[in-house]
Parts: sequence; C-alpha cells; structure tokens
Amino acid sequence: MDRPKQVDKNYIAVMGKAFSVLELFIGRGGKQETVQFAEISRHFPFAQTTTHRILYSFEKLGYLEKNGVGQYRLSNKLFQLTEKAVPYRYLQSIARSEMHSLMHRHLETVNLGVLEGELITHIDVVLTSAPLRIAALPGERNLPHCTALGKAILAFLTESKLAALFNAGPLVRRTANTITRKGHLLDHLAFVREQGVAFDMEENLANVSCVAAPIFDSHRRVIAAISVSGPAVRINPKLKVVARDVRAAASIIGAMLTLPTGGNRSRSLGNKPC
Repeated sequence: MDRPKQVDKNYIAVMGKAFSVLELFIGRGGKQETVQFAEISRHFPFAQTTTHRILYSFEKLGYLEKNGVGQYRLSNKLFQLTEKAVPYRYLQSIARSEMHSLMHRHLETVNLGVLEGELITHIDVVLTSAPLRIAALPGERNLPHCTALGKAILAFLTESKLAALFNAGPLVRRTANTITRKGHLLDHLAFVREQGVAFDMEENLANVSCVAAPIFDSHRRVIAAISVSGPAVRINPKLKVVARDVRAAASIIGAMLTLPTGGNRSRSLGNKPC
C-alpha cells in the first residue's frame, strides 16, 4: 500500500504561484512587452482572484506596472534589484527591440557594447541570417580605438578618462587602416562627437565595416553604444542610411532608459566587437 505523500510544511505555495507569474513576464522579454490580465489568467491553473491578487501585490511593491487598459509589464525596480547580479540586463531588455529592428532593416548583425576597463565588451548581439555575416558573441572583448563601438564611447568620455586609457599603452595596429597615432585618434573622436556616429572602415578586421552610435543616460553620460556591422562590400555603399538609423536607435534607447517610472527616473548604468 502506497504511503500518502508528505506535505512540506515549510513550503509557501503562494510564493510558487507568484514567481511563476513573474517568470511569465520575464519570458516575454521583460519591460518591453505588456500582457493582458485575461492572457495571464488563462496561462495558470489557479483562480482568477489569486492571479489578480498576485498582480496587485507586485504592482503595489513596484515590480509591475499597470496601464489603463488592464495590461501589465515589468517595472525597472526589478532590474534595479537584479542589476548587480546580472550587469546590464536592463539595458539589454530596453535595447533588444531596436536591435531587432535594425537587423531586419539592414540584414546585418547588430551589436550592443560597453566599455569595461580598457576594452569594449559585447553585452548583446543580434545576428543576421545572411550566409556571409560578421558573427560576434556576447562577452567578446576588443580594443576601443579600432572599433566603431569603442570610438562611439571614447568620443564622449571625460579628458581624464581618455588620458588614462591612452596611458595604458600604444594604440595597437589591427589592420592597415587602424589609427595608431594618439593625436590622429583625438582628431577623429572630435569628428565622432560632431556627427554623433562612429565608423570602423576595416580598422579592426579586413573587409569588415561597422557603424556605431553612443547611448546616453539621463545625465548625458555615455554608457554604451549600438552598432551595425557586416562585410565592407555591403556596408560601405549604405553608410549614410545605416548611420542615420543607428543614431536614431541609440536615441530611442537612451530616451527609454530615462523615462519616469513610478515617480523615479531610471538610474545610470555602469559603463568580435566593432
């Protein structure tokens, strides 16, 4: 005869339900996607009143936002809670839709990068489906002076931060087009500040071009950059339109990062790439 299953008296069942609701929102792409109450309720086997109370509680605690038509989405408070454990997650969630939009518009790989120490680090990549493509992986690191992501960020750093980077060592030559003289790089960065966009014209990898724009926080501090990269034979003929679209995407991402949420403005983020 089977023994009856022992009840775990230490387990709080409602917490399991609450976190299953939270996981639904995270699985839908975080802050960028709203979900109707009816859809949430259909997704779970428990009563609608339980679902409503869970949503109300998360909203009351500031982890969910509700709009006027009964739709919910994650607030930035959740990202504030987790950002130290998972750096840049909030930035990634905000930027993702613009990255996909750029990829579909130009059919090229789109990169999101930050400056960590003396190197540029990819924190997200949306790959094109084109057979000939430039493929980078999140976590890849590279030198900032020869990449569009890097130059887009360098151009808006303070003089002291730039000086510290330059004092770290010589500008390494990656290709015949790499800028290796610091004076020339400073002149080039002035152009980037004026245009609001940076170019890598086969400076990091031969036959590969890249266009990047800086992303700013609410205090106009550069925190990241977004880029479109691909074979030079495809990128170079459309540099002007790609530059326009990358600038626009960076501006949209920066604006979304600084939108007021629950009475608070969003916080600043910490600071094969192109």
